Amino acid sequence: MKKVYLYLALAAMAVCGCAKSPTVGLNDAAKRYFDAWIKVHYPDAPSTALGSYIIENKEGTGAVAGDTKTTPYVWIDYTIRALDGTIRESSYEAVAKQMGEYSAKDYFGPEVWRREGNALPAGLDEVISQMRPGGSVKVVVPGWLQTSNRYDSAAGYLANVNGSSSSVMYELALRELIVNEKQWEADSIGRYISRNIPGKSVQDSLKYGFYYFRTGEPSSDRVIPADTTVYINYTGRLLNGTVFDTNVKDTAKYYGIYDASRTYGPSSVHWYSSTSEDGKTEDYKDITLDSSNVIEGFAYALSQMHPHEKGMTLFYSGVGYKESGSGDAIPGFSPLRFDIEIVDKP
Repeated sequence: MKKVYLYLALAAMAVCGCAKSPTVGLNDAAKRYFDAWIKVHYPDAPSTALGSYIIENKEGTGAVAGDTKTTPYVWIDYTIRALDGTIRESSYEAVAKQMGEYSAKDYFGPEVWRREGNALPAGLDEVISQMRPGGSVKVVVPGWLQTSNRYDSAAGYLANVNGSSSSVMYELALRELIVNEKQWEADSIGRYISRNIPGKSVQDSLKYGFYYFRTGEPSSDRVIPADTTVYINYTGRLLNGTVFDTNVKDTAKYYGIYDASRTYGPSSVHWYSSTSEDGKTEDYKDITLDSSNVIEGFAYALSQMHPHEKGMTLFYSGVGYKESGSGDAIPGFSPLRFDIEIVDKP
């Protein structure tokens, strides 16, 4: 469901190397069709410098997004439609329900989009560069602007990028400008802690962007030795409260993510000590869950725990799923929370 705009950009790039006739422009036919479609449906729509058309525009407040050096990331809601009105993707839960594609297992809400490094299609990024937080826009972007390449003028895109079939309409709502994405995540965790964990603050981090809080006393303070198998129950959620994974059946049912094909119950963890024999090298990253590798933040949380301990960990995406996220449940650049309990072997 995610990152359709990247697919569109790559699709356009894949055909931009076609040979050009000296008498027929690469996009002559596509532009005639696009211009005719605009004239019929939105004859009074103003054009951007590169040749997209603004259908609706609500001004926001504060600073303009500007170029990618000024604002390398944005937090944004969106719906993407084909010119015939078919919805290709949306960040809105209501739209997914309207389409009959809603699932409690999927994330809905604003997403962090990276702009730097020409990560967004040129036409999309041009529109975002003119927006302010709180603003929204509906814009039709022609296919030749659905590329990660950059040219100096509208003519450059028309001459170099084949856009015969990928024109789309974006409905964008800009929630926030992000100058430093890493700090933005850390601040999000800090606000979460101040709202939800009395007596704790950002000063309680064990390392940058990582927190572990004991929520249930262990049966022993002994360090779990290396090469040991222990068992845990866990629940993972986003900071907005959405539960995306758990091995506890009742919890899965409560949050609407129960999967009848899955076996619920304590998961086995192949344990490694938090330091090597020389006491210098951390090897918690080698911890596995049901024989599978786990993200660094989860492994580091486990390395802090003792027999029968309960704990809650919060960490930024740098030790989580980073920019890619995980499926439709975890968007990129998402801080995560896990509640973990070490239990007896089932």
